[in-house]
Order: sequence, then structure tokens, then C-alpha cells
Amino acid sequence: MGSSNNRFAPLESLWDVQANTQSMKRQTASHPQHKSQPKPTYSEAVTSIQASSPGLNAQSQIYQPMGSSPTNQEIDSARTRLEAGESRGRGVSWEKATMTPQASKPRSARPLDQSRSLISRSQELTPTCTQDIGVLNEHLAERLGRGGRRNREPVIAAPPLRSQMLLNYDIRTYVQALDHSISQVQWIRCPAVPSVEEIHDSGNTNLDDPVPVLENIVVGPFASKDDYLERHYTLLREDAVAPLRSAVSEVQTYPHLEEKDSQCNAYLYEKVYITSLTFAKGGIAARITFSLRRVGKKVNWEQSKRLLTGTIVALTSASDGFRTSCCVGVVAARPLVGLQQNPPEIDLYFGAATGMEIDPQQEFLMVESRSGFYEGHRHTLQSLQMLAQEDFPLSEHIVGLRRDVPPPAYLTIQPQKNLSKIFPTGAENLNNLNVLTEWPDLPPACTLDGWQMKALRRIITKRLAIIQGPPGTGKTYISVMAIKAMLENMGQDDPPIVIASHTNHALDQLLRHVALFEDNFIRLGGWTKDLETIKPRTLYEIKAAVKLCEVKGGLRGPASHKIRKLVDEVKALLAPLTQDGEPFSGDFLHEHGIISGLQHESLIHGSKEWVRAGSAHVKGEVAIWLGDELIEAKQRTLPEDFGIEVEEADLEFEQLQELEAESKIGDDENIDTLWGPRVVFNERFTGRKTIGVTEEAVQAHMEKQDLWTIPYEFRGPVYRYMQRLAKEKIRTKVREVAQKYEKASSEARIGGWELDYNFLRQAKVIGATTTGLAKYRGLLQALNPKIVMIEEAAETLEAPVAVACFKSLEHLILVGDHQQLRAHCNEPELAESPFFLGISMFERLVRNGVEFSQLRRQRRMIPEISRLLSPVYGKLKNHQSVLHRPPIPGVSFNTYFFTHQWREIKDHQMSTMNDYEAEMIVGFFNYLMKNGLEPSDVTVLTFYNAQRKSILRKLRDHHPKQYFKVATIDSYQGEENTVILLSLVRSNDDGKIGFLEVENRVCVALSRAQRGLYIWGDGPALCKASILWWQIVQIMGQDPRRIGFQLPLACQKHHEMTFVNDPQDLHELDGGCGKSCGEKLECGHKCPLKCHPFPHDQILCVEGECGIKHELDKVADLSLKEKDSIESSKPLPLKESHDPHQPYHFRQYAAGGYKESDKNLVRSIQNGQSDAERDKLDRANFEALFGEPMLPKPDENSRLIRTWPDGEGGTRSVWKGIYNASGARARDLDSKQAESSLLDLL
Repeated sequence: MGSSNNRFAPLESLWDVQANTQSMKRQTASHPQHKSQPKPTYSEAVTSIQASSPGLNAQSQIYQPMGSSPTNQEIDSARTRLEAGESRGRGVSWEKATMTPQASKPRSARPLDQSRSLISRSQELTPTCTQDIGVLNEHLAERLGRGGRRNREPVIAAPPLRSQMLLNYDIRTYVQALDHSISQVQWIRCPAVPSVEEIHDSGNTNLDDPVPVLENIVVGPFASKDDYLERHYTLLREDAVAPLRSAVSEVQTYPHLEEKDSQCNAYLYEKVYITSLTFAKGGIAARITFSLRRVGKKVNWEQSKRLLTGTIVALTSASDGFRTSCCVGVVAARPLVGLQQNPPEIDLYFGAATGMEIDPQQEFLMVESRSGFYEGHRHTLQSLQMLAQEDFPLSEHIVGLRRDVPPPAYLTIQPQKNLSKIFPTGAENLNNLNVLTEWPDLPPACTLDGWQMKALRRIITKRLAIIQGPPGTGKTYISVMAIKAMLENMGQDDPPIVIASHTNHALDQLLRHVALFEDNFIRLGGWTKDLETIKPRTLYEIKAAVKLCEVKGGLRGPASHKIRKLVDEVKALLAPLTQDGEPFSGDFLHEHGIISGLQHESLIHGSKEWVRAGSAHVKGEVAIWLGDELIEAKQRTLPEDFGIEVEEADLEFEQLQELEAESKIGDDENIDTLWGPRVVFNERFTGRKTIGVTEEAVQAHMEKQDLWTIPYEFRGPVYRYMQRLAKEKIRTKVREVAQKYEKASSEARIGGWELDYNFLRQAKVIGATTTGLAKYRGLLQALNPKIVMIEEAAETLEAPVAVACFKSLEHLILVGDHQQLRAHCNEPELAESPFFLGISMFERLVRNGVEFSQLRRQRRMIPEISRLLSPVYGKLKNHQSVLHRPPIPGVSFNTYFFTHQWREIKDHQMSTMNDYEAEMIVGFFNYLMKNGLEPSDVTVLTFYNAQRKSILRKLRDHHPKQYFKVATIDSYQGEENTVILLSLVRSNDDGKIGFLEVENRVCVALSRAQRGLYIWGDGPALCKASILWWQIVQIMGQDPRRIGFQLPLACQKHHEMTFVNDPQDLHELDGGCGKSCGEKLECGHKCPLKCHPFPHDQILCVEGECGIKHELDKVADLSLKEKDSIESSKPLPLKESHDPHQPYHFRQYAAGGYKESDKNLVRSIQNGQSDAERDKLDRANFEALFGEPMLPKPDENSRLIRTWPDGEGGTRSVWKGIYNASGARARDLDSKQAESSLLDLL
């Protein structure tokens, strides 16, 4: 890392050389706004207050200043405000907030005694909730959302609110301290969004210039808390910013770079124009349109990582190309409806209000990094800044590496605990056990093993509990038991337990276990796959199911009022650019100081004379002065046509949803569009450009007091100059208001959290991802949590775990396995020495000798699989439950390493793939499906994204509407499946194996399978390059031997073993051996297939009269409507005319599409045989005439699928029709393939 070629260089202090950055950042409100409720009358409002406050009556003066009585004028004013719905902007519900089943009807209104009114001008009327809001959920069948009224499923009752809404000032203090830090330390003052100086170095075109970054310390203690926080902040910020900086620097060096030629993973968008502004709760967002010309193909936005919400982008004027100018933006929303338009459009927040742009005629170039997702780090960086100004609990262990760990403070005060809930068969004395001095023996009927028992004791009795568990050893099970014990001993006023995980999947899994014994939990973040148990317990759903009351004294209402006023102010400023579309008027230009008074008078006088000469249709004195030099501004993004070529999918739709979930301002995952007032730009005209006219010449003409004396050919450039000056003045004023809008948005966010606090404080457990912990840190810290548990702690960067150390924390539990995947870094160089950003807190503490417990007995893998992990963990113990699992049907062994020497290649993104290996895996996948395994039972894993795409594409070529589990290793930690097919990819002449050298990744890859693990790779090359792989191959090569150059298959019908070493061999099998089936179908005809394990009732005979009869019976049973759609029920073609990568196609057809296609199997086979016979005759005739074999000639709608050696010095080719209306399968043109493979028809 010390060479000049590296882009990172250690530095004692990054801030010695970094440019000054502004302390400006944007805050986003977290509470989703709702549609307004029906307007109440004045008497209904008063009745609501009385009903919500037991003991209050009309004579009460709780809302009235002492010693004053309201006047009739004040009463009328209050009634007017209420009837106008003013309070709705603050989210106030004037209906009764709560009711009980016995008293579900609202109380009747009492006559109002105006002399004793509850309202005065100096006091806001703010009702408070006094009863159980949770009871109300039982009576709600629908809620009012942004999209109007819709039906809702019943949800679990919300946690009850106490006597009234409480206002917690800690939230306000936290956020305001973050916004207006007075620290003298520069890294603490850095803005939330990267500054232009961090992204763009004006004039620098050297891509190899090193960036100064502080080193990490992974061995030994840090010098201090401040040293620890600064190092992790600078490393994390560099990891967040570096990918975009590299992309900008590349474009700065090569302004006309095409995306496919980028070496820095740059996404490039040109002809970017601002079309409108949206006044959202997170800030003022600009809607932009852009061109995909530099992409060169269509984008499948539903499965693309491009422009995800929360991604940072850099923009520059098209003419500048980052030479001197740059502004930073953050994707505010990416509605698919807008992206799928032509041209596409998205919404952007500008990084700072001072950098906001408003010129609709300005063309921009926009750059995004493929490898960076800033939103994942943004909240953690802000939380580190706050932690530097707070107490840092457990810092003696985390920073100072104290190895012995005492009990938590609350346990030393009260060590007697009740453990009877987790040991129900134990002795009676478990009801009041001093856990610090004694611990129960392992009960006979207990499901825990000895290692788990020790881990459980550590979790309960140590203030820093670290639990390491190899795959399948029950880490989650121990965590759940510990949570159950802590909940059983929780006091009535104790704060909730906070649990977190690196991924949404692991978090939901943990919360599902918690829900079995505790339903009073809340999940932060709206994205979840579990719609039955977890979804109703998300904070968003709980709030949506009740009518919210305002927090008295909260900021949400006042902030909303400020925002509405600021919106009107910005609209007024932008009126010249948004209203009639006419050129700027003389009055406007004079008012803003663009032209002098004499110039303004000359415009008016001259235009009047000109109008008298004719042309009364011309509007405005400026338009008359310009004449033909006024032209229509055609600067806009035009529609584009890239034909049928579509960019390959990056991720599945649900994976993208999860990735975006943490970046959304609200918790509703359906929010993909910004909501708020919108102004559309409408500047239609500009001045004509004149070649050769310089800036100096224009400025000289601007000195003339009579504008009519300016020569005609100079008027166009002069007006363009006026336009520019006017927009600059408008932009300056808009930026000033935008800064106020930022502050008001931050206050609205505080107000939302003040409301959320009243829900969260009632919960016993709060769940969030580690990103969510940082995002909601100010809200969670207001709850003063004492206990935090983090699962997957070894897969999480150190900084997100550090910010979980709230100032009230007394007990931190880390559960994970540092020998599996490490935390992900956007910049690979930062994961290496001397930065070690990928080393988690979990791993650092374990390797530095801080005490921890390890689990040793695994319950996931059969012994034949678990033995492969012995080079990593030593010899794991196997639980009895894994010893007698059924074998995988159709295969001789449950594990096998198929070794080959098929060479790898690179895709256009320089990711490695192995096409022949992919073909073999797809063939084996199909073979397993024919033997009865469901697609959901098999997962294909690989180390490289290019190979993942290749395998997925080939599987969909066979089954266009089927859903498959194909994933990279890095995205599959914590998951498992019945069968794993592992593609190692690497095979080259240099002996390089890349990611396969990383022990953590190999450990994850080998530990995901429950019953079957099948590996494809270059075994000899791996043994030469890696000691770990040499050990794995040695294990698979003996006792019993499970490695070879041929894949052993077992026929379930004839009990014969078949060895295959070529993809075509697998495609020719129907799930059994190579023998013909020979059995009779129900109709008496002979089965035309080879040996197959599936029953004959899945095969539809089409011989002779059988085929005609089946078709007639089918038509007879159809209704008239169904007859019209008969074509859609025919066998699925191999390649349909629609895009097979669209996720809604294969999701609709999930698991089982082959049954429909098999109904016409025999007809397809006969057609294939007839075509093969015709091809054979044509070839013979061609050879007889010309003396050489005829090459197959594909038609214009065909494409080459694959080629391979034919064994005779030539090659064999497969072509497929892109449009194939008949649904027939694309066939190998070699006569060797005489029969259809069952799964090829799917």
C-alpha cells in the first residue's frame, strides 16, 4: 500500500490537508404525513378535549392563561381556524382519540358556555390522549393514506399510550446539536452529504494521486476515545465517498468516456435537465430527465442498482465536464413509473441548499458510481460525530481492550433473577437465583448443549457478551433464550431492549422467535417479507392504524406551518420561470437590476412604436425588441430507441427493495414518489446564438442606455446574458429560502420523532437493522435503553456497532462468527493493510483476547458436509438430528466435487465467469428438478456476479417464468437450503483464484447446505494456489471419496450409475439413465421418453387419435372467453417475445410451470424428430451436389446460444429463435440430439 500507484496513503491527520467544508446538512422528517381528516365543528373539538381528559368539563381552564377570559372575537377566530382545518397540517385528530369496547360511541357535545371557553388566542388548542390507543385497533377496518382510503387487514393492537402524550426534549437537543455543532474538531463539523471539495478536485486529472487516510488499529488499544472515533470516521467516510470521486476524476480526464469503457465503475447520464421542483418533507427536490446514450441499451430499472434512493451523484454543466464546476446530489426518489418513461426521470436533493440549481435550460452531465451506496454510511457518520460529544459506555473494553468483563451495573444492583421460563423443568429455586454467584446445572430434558449453556450465562451476566458460533450451532436460539430471560425479569419502568442485525432477513427471523412469547415489540423500518407477524408490528403500521394526537409543545405542527409559508415564498420567486412561459418582462429585468431605468424606458417606448407598425400578436416589450432573434428553447431530453438490447439485471426485485428500505425518509416501503407541492418550469424562449460574439462584446452593448441601438444580430446574445444574470439572482434568493426550508424540515423530523417516542416507550422490544440503529439513533437514545443485542455482529463494520453504544447503555451483546464473511467495503483497498476497515469490532475484540464464548455443536449439515469445515473450525460436533437425513434423489452421493479445466473469461465489467461450467450446473439443476426436487430446494452459489448472471440467464432460457435462487456468496450469509450447487469459476493459465483465497468466503460457501453440496471447479489449480483448498480436496478425496472428473448419477428406476462430464450429456437425460422408458401410458401407447423418475400421468399422449381427442376435450371444456385465450395456454416457448428478465413474469409462474408444458411433450418431440429428418435429407442433398457439408443457416430472428468442440476438430453450435410463436424448443442442429429434454420445454 505504500507504492505511488495506491490511491490511499497513511497520514497522521487527514484534516491537516483536507479542504474546508461547510457545516450544512439536510435532515429528513421520519413521520409520514396522512391525508386530512374531516373538519370538526367548534363544539366537536371542545367535546373531544373533554372526552380525552377525564375529569375535565367546560369550566376547566387547563388551556387558558390564568386570570384572563377570551373575547367573542377570539372565540370566532378559533372557530374559523378549526373549521378551516388548520390543525390538520399538524396531524391532529379532533375525533375522540381512544375508546373502549364498552364505550365505543363518542360522548354527546355539551352546550358551549362562551364565557368559560377553553380557547384563547395566546394558547394553541392541542388535545392529549388519555386512554388506550391500542384498543382502537380492533375497530379500525381501514385507514386514510396518501393514496386515499383503502382496506386494511386487522393488525395486532398497538401498545397502549399512557395518560397523555409526553414531550421528550432529549430528541430536540440531540438533533439540534448535530445540526449546529460548536466543536472545534473539523471532522465533527463535516456535513452529512459530501462537499464538492471531497468529490471534485478542480484541474486534477491524475487518477493515481493518493488520498490521505488515517490507519486503523487492529492490534492493541487505541490512544483515546477521540483517536478511535476519528480513525473510524475518516475510514468510513472515505469508503463512502471514494467510489464517486474516482468516477468523477475519470470523467474529468476523459470527458467523452462511454460507460462500457469506464475503469472506475462509472454510470454516466447525459442531457440532464431540471423540469420541476417538489417541496417534500425531506427538502426541496429537483425532478430531472436524462439520456441513456452513454449506457447504450435499455435499463431494466426494476432489477437495476442504478440511481437507488439515497445514492449520491455528481453533476456538472455539459460544457464544463468537471473541469471547474461540480455539484453533489442525492437521489430522493426513483419511482418506476418515471424511470420507465422515455426519457426517464428521477428526483434529486442537492447536497446543500447553497448548491441548489434552478435553471431549466442548463444541460448537465451526471455521474454515479456503480460500487458505492452512500446512504448505508451516512447515518453512521453522523452518529459517530454525536458519539464524540457524548459519554462512550464500555469504552474501556472497546477502546482500551480491557479483557476481563464485569457484570452490567443493573445486575450488580439486583442479581436475583427468575430463570424458570427458560428452564421450565428445573428446580424450584430458579425463581429467585443469584446469577452472579450460582448457575443451574444442565436440566436432563433441556435442549441446550454444554457450550450453549455457557454462552447463555455469559449473555446474562457480562456487560460485554461476545458469542461466536460456527454455522448451524444455534446462535439465534441462544439469543432468543437470553431475550426471553431478560424480558421475564424486566421491571415495569425499564426501557425496551434493543435488538439489531446486519440484514433485514436475520432481524425478522429473530423477531419471529420473540413474537412467540412477547407480542409487545416494534420494528423500525417498513421493509419486511413477513407480512403476517412482523409487518403489523412495524412502527409505520402501528401509527397508521390509529388516529394520531399531537404532542403538546412539539415541533411538528409549527414546522409544518413554516414549510407552507416557505413554499409560497419559493413559488413567488420562481414565478418568472414557471408561469406563462413568455420572455422576461422589462419590469422584471429592471426590478432585479439587470437593466437600468433608462434602458427600461427605451424598451417600453420603442415597443409601442413598433406595435403601431403591425404585429399586434407579439406579447411583451422584450419579445418585440428581440423580434426574430427570440427563439424557442429546445434544450430537453429527447426519447431514445435502443432496440431490444436490455442491460442485465443486477439484483432481484425484492433485493433492491431491501437495499432501498433504509434510505427512505418514512417507514412505508411503498413510498417511491415524493409527496408535496410541485412547480413545473415553463421557460420556453431564449435568444438566438450568434457565432463570433464574445462575452466582452455583449457586456459592451449592455452599457448602451437605449437598447434599440443594439445591432439586431447582437440582441439574441444580449438577451441570453440578461437571462443568465436574472437566473443567478433568482437562484441566490431561492437558495436563501432553501436553507430555511432545510431547518424547517429538520424541525419536522424532530416533531415526528417526538410523536414516535410515545409509541416506542411502551414497547418491551425494539428491532432495527444496524443501519436503522444509526438512522434512528436520536430517537432511540431518548428511550435510555440499557440493553442492546446485535446479531451478525462479525459481518458488520465496526462503526455501526460503536454508535449502538447509547449513553445510557449498560449491557452490549454481540453474536456472530468472524470466520465467516467480513463486513463489506466499497473500496477493496480499505479492507487491506494498513486500514483493515473490513475487520469488525467482534473480530478485533476476539483476536485481542477479550473474553468470549464459542458454540461447537452444529445442527444444520449432514456429517459429510460439516467435515469440510474442519480446516477452519477444527472438528465440529454433529447433533443427532443431522445423522439420518434422506439422500438426494437421482445422485449417487450427497456431496461431490466435479473438477474440470474449462477456462474462465471476463465480462464487460471485468467480473469473472465460466460459461461451460455454468452450462453444466444448469444441466444438473434441471436433472434434480426431474428427480422431484422443487426449485426452491436448490440454491446456486458463486463467488462472482458475472457467473451469477450467466447461470440465471441460462436457467431462464429453459424456464422463462420460474423463480430461481441464484446468489453470490457475499449475499447469502445467514441463509441455508436443502441443496447447494457451488460454482467456483476460476480456471486460468496463471493459477490465480481471486476470491477463492479468502477463507471467510470459502467457509460461508461450504456451510450453506443441509443435505447436498455439489461443487464445480478446477481442483488441481485450487490445490496449487491455496493451502485451504488443498485441505478441502484432501478431505473429499478419502473416507469416502467424493471428487472426480465425472459426475456420478443414480437412476432411481433401474438402480444404475451414469457418469457424465459434459453439459450435453445432462441435457439428453430425462432424470434417469440413458435407457428408453418402454412403459405404456394409460392410453396404451408406448412412452416416448428415456428413463424418467416422474409418473406417466404427467405425460399427455399425442399419438394418433389420442392427441386429437385430448385437444377436442380441452376445447370442449373451455368457455367462450377461454377459447379466445387458448393460445396463451400452449406450452411455454423457450424464448418468448417478452423480456424474460422482468421479475413479474417468473414470479407469477413460481415452482411448477413444467406441468403445463408437459401436456404437449410428445407432439413437440415428434415435431423435433420430423425437423431433424428434414435437416438430415437437406444435408445429404447439399453434400451430393457440392461435395461439402452444409452449414446450418440461422434466420434473421435467431441468435447463437453456445458452441463447443465436436471431438473431430470442429465445433457444434446451438441457435435459438428470438421470436417463436409456435412455442417449439430451439434445438441443437447436430443430429446427435434426437429427442426433447423434458425441462427444455419449460
